[in-house]
Amino acid sequence: MKQLLLSVLVIVAVSQYFWRQWSTEDLTPNKVEQVTQPDYQIKQFTQVTYNSTGNKQTQLKAENLEYYQELEFTYFQHPEYVLYSDMQESNWVLTANESGIYDNRHLELEGNVLVKSTQPTDWLNEINVSRLNMDLTQHTITSKAQVNAQGNKLKVSGKGLKGNLNTKEFELTQHVQATYLVK
Repeated sequence: MKQLLLSVLVIVAVSQYFWRQWSTEDLTPNKVEQVTQPDYQIKQFTQVTYNSTGNKQTQLKAENLEYYQELEFTYFQHPEYVLYSDMQESNWVLTANESGIYDNRHLELEGNVLVKSTQPTDWLNEINVSRLNMDLTQHTITSKAQVNAQGNKLKVSGKGLKGNLNTKEFELTQHVQATYLVK
């Protein structure tokens, strides 16, 4: 009798073990499928953020937005990111073919990235690069790609970029070539 009871308990334990293994295998593809599907999508997205005094800080427009909550990632198609100064003038406009925001702080722009100053008196008016990273809180930008930049009387190219859009300080890190244009 003890052997029969022991055999039944072993069979129940083994079958429960295999049942749990098979049931978790069935859930895994659904879990992966849920992560690869956005939690929501928005067409013709526009977002404006304001500072504590009620003045515009940033404006973000995109043809399409996809948000993935579990990955903490937001994807944009054809974004336009505008930074405003304290005097409510737009200082910089950043555009690209696509971009993503990670951790609500890191913006990664990719494909025909253009950083354009809206103030034509600046010594640097435009930066063209294939890929650019930006810290959204500090407004610093970095890139390891080929960079072409121009201003009113200056054309610069090189590889690698470090810059601050607030202070308008930029550094090309490698293979720098500059042409000063006399007008």
